[in-house]
Amino acid sequence: MLIVFFLLEGVLRPFLKGAHAWLSIANRPYWSLVQLTTLAALVCILIAKFARVPLFQVGLYPWRQWSRTEKLYFPQMLLITLLVFVCVQWPELKALTHRHNLGPIAVLVFVPQMVWGFYQELLYRGILQTELVRRWGPTTGVLTGNILFTFGPLHAYHFRLARTDPSHLWIFAGIFSIGLFFAILFQRSRNLAMIAILHGLGDWFIDGLAQIAHMAP
Repeated sequence: MLIVFFLLEGVLRPFLKGAHAWLSIANRPYWSLVQLTTLAALVCILIAKFARVPLFQVGLYPWRQWSRTEKLYFPQMLLITLLVFVCVQWPELKALTHRHNLGPIAVLVFVPQMVWGFYQELLYRGILQTELVRRWGPTTGVLTGNILFTFGPLHAYHFRLARTDPSHLWIFAGIFSIGLFFAILFQRSRNLAMIAILHGLGDWFIDGLAQIAHMAP
């Protein structure tokens, strides 16, 4: 499991991230969708075929197998998440009503952001946290996994940005707090789909809407 994690974060994701420059496709709108869906598919294949771990053991199981508590809890969390982000991002959401390219936005921005949230949770909670908890116990495993999620390669670029704008260092506090919430929720429920959807929505409202602001109408 740890080999799968390091292969994805240490080799494959950096390779795909750099490939767009080598192939001169950095500005192609479809690249993000291709990159993220490829990563999501690869991680599922590696878990099942290389690590030989059933996907349900990393938290992926169908709705019919969710507990009654999960089926009641998730819609409430989803509604609260949407209400909070809609209130905070209302001007950006209102601006979408004036756009005529909502189809491409859905395919090239919304879908990749949801896949990105799924990939992060599958890798850092489903794989890394699961394995660290198995080896070191819940407390150490959850905290160590979340420290790597916060300060590891996923968000390390904030250190570079902080050289010119020290306020970026405060972003780590938010990342750690939100990550710890997802980590505890996953540890208690073992339901990866639930936190992956919430994470994906957060990426859409924060990063996705910012990305749309720089797109042509």
